[in-house]
Amino acid sequence: MVCTATLMHAQAGKPSPRSKLYVADLSGDTEIDTGKEIDDLSKKAVYNAEGASIETKSNSNASVVLSNGTGVYFDVSTHVKFTTFKQEAFKPSRSDLDDEPSVSLTRVFVDYGVVGISTSNQAPGSTMVYETSLATASIRGRQAVIVAKENLTVISMVQGEATVQAGPLDRPHLVKNHQQIIIRPGKQDEQNIVEIQDIPDGSIEDDMAWLEERVLTADAARKLVYFEVQPLKQNITVFSGGGTTTVAGASSGGGSTSSVSGSDSDSEIVAVPVVPANPPVQPVVSPANLTNG
Repeated sequence: MVCTATLMHAQAGKPSPRSKLYVADLSGDTEIDTGKEIDDLSKKAVYNAEGASIETKSNSNASVVLSNGTGVYFDVSTHVKFTTFKQEAFKPSRSDLDDEPSVSLTRVFVDYGVVGISTSNQAPGSTMVYETSLATASIRGRQAVIVAKENLTVISMVQGEATVQAGPLDRPHLVKNHQQIIIRPGKQDEQNIVEIQDIPDGSIEDDMAWLEERVLTADAARKLVYFEVQPLKQNITVFSGGGTTTVAGASSGGGSTSSVSGSDSDSEIVAVPVVPANPPVQPVVSPANLTNG
């Protein structure tokens, strides 16, 4: 509520630029639904995040980085929607790119599949909520994996803590570092069935080694890019000699008119890829060695 109120206050003044997602890596066939069209996901492409849905096929996975500095890995056969993703205007100066650049509100619905999450150092007041059909998790960083199936949700905190509520009839549960909560549907008009346990060692699904592969892939993606705010490039119509000339990508100035679609802000969030000092390593996870359980 504090984050929402803060963001609303910011929006009442100068509008914040639209939040973005950057495609750090992908393999196989993955689609993005922007709300206007469905397209194949493209590596190094940048999309408006809020309202977008991403679906990986049975032969594919993908990693994206949100403009709040969170890396998200989508395993094979996964479908998610970024129902809400808002940010305040960025800090004027950033001394540590591992810190979240501004207060943000993130709400993601995991319809099915496996999602690995690696967050930056969250700004005070930020809220990050991941939902499935059985649970709602408020994640306070820094590494988590969510497994969503028709009759099962498993939320594992590889690093950090989360508060999880298994449906409207349930009470909130604190899931601590190296713990996981397992949720199954209860009988009609009864609470869902909840079990909290330490994450077991091992490499099968939901074991620590299996989970670490997913969050490390998300973390590697997070380190490939950072975000900054730049003046919004606009198409300027210049009146001269009784005619008009359109200049693409210019900044507005005296004696011209301009229009911007899709945003009321005069700035935009842009992704800046990090140039590695050494050649990049191969992705930790590939479809060839993945199963969906």
